[in-house]
Amino acid sequence: MNKSIGIFSVICISFFNTSIGQTMATTTAVSSDLTNTPMYAVRDYSDGFYVTLEDFINKKKTKLNPVERRAIVGFEKKLIPKDVIVDHIFLYTVADQMKLTGVFAVSLEGNLYIQQKNFRKYAVKGDKSEEGDNPNSYHRVLQAGKFLYLEAELANAWSKGFAYGTGGAVGGALGSSMNRLKGIAFDVVKKEFNVLKDCKDFNEFLTIYQAENVECKNKKIDIVTVRENINKIIK
Repeated sequence: MNKSIGIFSVICISFFNTSIGQTMATTTAVSSDLTNTPMYAVRDYSDGFYVTLEDFINKKKTKLNPVERRAIVGFEKKLIPKDVIVDHIFLYTVADQMKLTGVFAVSLEGNLYIQQKNFRKYAVKGDKSEEGDNPNSYHRVLQAGKFLYLEAELANAWSKGFAYGTGGAVGGALGSSMNRLKGIAFDVVKKEFNVLKDCKDFNEFLTIYQAENVECKNKKIDIVTVRENINKIIK
């Protein structure tokens, strides 16, 4: 009887040690991945055009043709003074006053802007339906570190399409009103944009960086909470 108990104890201890070892190995692997994550800074990108995603990753710039920043809102798209910091803009070439459309990112006077259409083109699985009303607009990188963080007015394309489909001015107004300012994390290594569209989605993102989840009182999450928590994990 005692011999059986002894054998059983050895088996239990062996299983316990193996389980603990596996858990520690998993934790170490996750921590190692985060430790080895490349760090990014806006200053890494000198003034110029980064025409494609691959150009951006490789920091391969094309000479910057003179461009000027213009407002997104308003019919006239007014010129933005150089000393004013704006997060959401259109870029126009000075020479021919044409809207810039085919450039992935632009570094201009110490600020880095990424074109909106790429958020959907290179979206993580589940975010392909997130879109804005101005795909050719550019959005300023607000924070940099383990990833790049920026924001844009976006909404679910299917929901917007349904709203617009009701027709008339009411349908148009309803569709436009569905846009909401959302945080966007750009994982440069994975070549993916992650739209932080609701509380559950944001908590899943925080888990990747071993951060404490935020309390979800409802499905939506306010942009201030997103910014505060991004600030804790991005460096």
